[in-house]
Order: sequence, then structure tokens, then C-alpha cells
Amino acid sequence: MSDFKVSEIFIGAGAALDVATTVLPSMTKQLGIVGPDMIVPSLTASTIALAPELFIVNKLANGDFKRSNPIKGTSVTGYKGQAYVPARRAIWSVGYHRPFLANTEIIGTSRTFTAAGGSIAVSVSSLYEMSIRFKNDKSFYSQRPEVLSISFTSAANATQLSIATQIAAAINNSKFGSAIAGVKEIVALVIGDGTGLYGLTSAVNYGVEITGLIINQFQSTQYSEELVAFSAHVDDSTAFAATDCLEVQTPKRGTGTYNQVYNLENKLMGLLDRTSYTRPTQAFLSTATLTASASVISATTQPTGALSAATTGLLGANTVGYDVVEVATATSGLRPGESITINAVTYEIKYIISATKFVLTSPITATVAAQTLLVNYGYNIIVINVEDKAQLDGSGASTFSKKNVIIATRAIDAGDTDPFLATAPAATNASAECVDVITCLNAWMTTTPLAPAALVLSKRF
Repeated sequence: MSDFKVSEIFIGAGAALDVATTVLPSMTKQLGIVGPDMIVPSLTASTIALAPELFIVNKLANGDFKRSNPIKGTSVTGYKGQAYVPARRAIWSVGYHRPFLANTEIIGTSRTFTAAGGSIAVSVSSLYEMSIRFKNDKSFYSQRPEVLSISFTSAANATQLSIATQIAAAINNSKFGSAIAGVKEIVALVIGDGTGLYGLTSAVNYGVEITGLIINQFQSTQYSEELVAFSAHVDDSTAFAATDCLEVQTPKRGTGTYNQVYNLENKLMGLLDRTSYTRPTQAFLSTATLTASASVISATTQPTGALSAATTGLLGANTVGYDVVEVATATSGLRPGESITINAVTYEIKYIISATKFVLTSPITATVAAQTLLVNYGYNIIVINVEDKAQLDGSGASTFSKKNVIIATRAIDAGDTDPFLATAPAATNASAECVDVITCLNAWMTTTPLAPAALVLSKRF
């Protein structure tokens, strides 16, 4: 989601909107739309002739209502939206790397993959030097890179495995890799092209997979989500020489994630806004609990197929303690960063390695084969841009006041049987709440002077 100069945010819980003619005090749903008479308009036939302006409404837990500034039909300058996209992590490799998705921004059957490959140059009793540059937000006005410099001497009987182990230890024992959970920024894992756990059995080539971690959010000095972003660099003038070093996956904040929605809500309620006084009482509506689909093994669109039997061979999968999952049909509906649930255990997809396999951020802890596979989604985001003409007191001059209203509505209903369907609104692809919101706004927006195209949310990266 792009960073807008947000005026207001309204957050839904997924339930269908209150029916037309419901008056504001009688609303029972967390999210609503009302006209100037404070009555819910027709969800299918609302026009600016019938409702010259609309208001977005949230009902709070204590029964109070939070209402937007008026959205005047004649003042609308923009109407757009984005479907939920999970945030994904930065991943780099030194030496051998597993296969990975080459065109990460593509969803569906047109994906292509980069084959596994790479190795570490071996030189005994030699100096190896590399660095990792971090690009996290470190101050309010700028980004200050931090650098982890790594330097070590290989053993007299050095091998690819021993050098990979030294690299991983240097990273994991550094201040960036050894801090407490929520503060540490990266983790390094030794992998190989053999069989067994992480491909380390009988491997010929070895490497180090470096992954960005989830760090603490929502500190009072923070104005936006912090995402670990870094790049790895080997010094080929040292013994690293022609050692492979490449980016496996770029990080991305996603759209409609809890971190995003919470930060917007947090900022607009004054906790991060140092210019608004008196700061209002905080009543958060965003939730970190995602909405779980039905099993996508037999989803109507892009089913994954059954979870395969456990294997321990090359890129072994579905084995307790391993970090690779294999499905029988396709990973085309899944995305890096996706939250999934298998056998009542929730995992995060780190990256996708083939048409039927993906890597998790943590090892498998319970039986996978023949279990159900659920995907867990956050919020779809709708943004309305308004530009009102405002009179300047005493000057006789006027100016235009730009406002943005963001609506965060649940992406899917609980138990959705077709979460991979490509577009919304559609009763089988979005929450009842999202369908109602888009249906109502589409009808009303087409009668405004701007007359924007009907909003369609496309599932994407």
C-alpha cells in the first residue's frame, strides 16, 4: 500500500453491513456507511442525488460511534483499492542457494524459478571478508545504513561446510543476530545440496541463507512500520574469490497487514502524532488475528492439492523438523509471507522454491501429510480522496483541503472456500463486509462528477 497523507481510517470486522434504512444509533456492525440523514443508504442503488455526501462509520466497543468527515460527491478526486498482500522478508544467500521464485511479483501459473546452484570458494588458512548493509529506518528524517563487517580465517583443513559454519556463526553471534527476540534483525542458516535436514547430508556444495526477522513495532518514537532490509556483499579480493552471493527475495511491506493498519490507527489517534492535542482516548479496532479460509487443498480456484507424504531426499519435505512443505498440485495461489495453518499449527511461508514446494520460516512441528491447509488473510484496503474548498477566515481567500479516508475491510470470510479467486467484489472471494462496501461505493461513485471506474480488487503480490 502506498503511503498516503491519511486523514482518517475506519476498520471492519468482516460482517455484512447493516441493511438499508438502518438509522445510525441502531447500527450493530463495526463498519458502516450512512448518508447525510445518518441512515444507511441502498447498497446497490445509492446516488449523489439521493445522498450528496456519505459518511464512513465505526461503532466502538463501548457503543460510541466514530464518523468520518463528509465525503461530498462533488469533491471526490480519487477512489482506489488494493487486495490484501502479506509482507515478505528479505533473503540473501552466500554460496549454495536453494531454488527460488524469479518473478516474485507474479501470481498464478506463469511463475518462473531460478534453479538451485552456487558454492563457496575454499582456501585453507586464508582470510575471508564480507559485509551486510542494513537499510532500516533509524531516524525520523533519514535512513542511516548500518554495516555488519565479518572477517575470519579459514581452518587449515577448511571445507565449504566449515566456512559456511563460520559465516553463520559470525552472523548469528553478532549484535544483529544474537539480540533478544523482537530486537535481533537477521538469522543465518547453513544449507546444502544433499539430502536430509536442510540438505546437509552427503552434500557437495554448501551455503548460508540469511533471512530478515520480524522486529518490535509500535514504539512511541516510530512513525511507520520498521521492516528489516539488508544486502550481503562478499569481498572477492579475499579468499571468497568467486563465491556466489545473491538476493533470493526482496522485502516488501505488503498491503492490509496488521502492522500497517495498526500503525495508521495508532498515528491517527495521537500516540505517534505529536501535533494533535488533546490526544483522544485510544480504542483500537485493528487486530493481529487473521481470517482463516477453508482448506485450499481443493479450493475452487488454484487448489494446492493434497499435502504429500513425508520425504527426506533432495529438498525433502513434509517431515517434522524440516522447513520445506510439498503439495501435490500447485503453489500458484500462495505467496511469500503468507500465513498458513497445517494440522492446527500456524506457519509463515518464507519463499517458494518450485511449482509444488515452499520453504517455511520455522521447522515443521506436527504431521503434515494428508492434513488440511488453510491460508490466513488480513485486510483489503480502499482509499477515497476528497478535495474540499475551504474559506480562510477574514481573508476572503479560499484554499483546497485534501483529505483521505482509508477503509480497512476484512479480505475474506472465515472458512472461505475460494480465497485464490483473482478479483473482488465477488461473494466467493471477499468478506461479506468488503462486498457490501465496494458495491455501495461503486454505485455511488459512478454518479459523482469524477465518475471513476468501478473498483475491482485483484489478488496479487
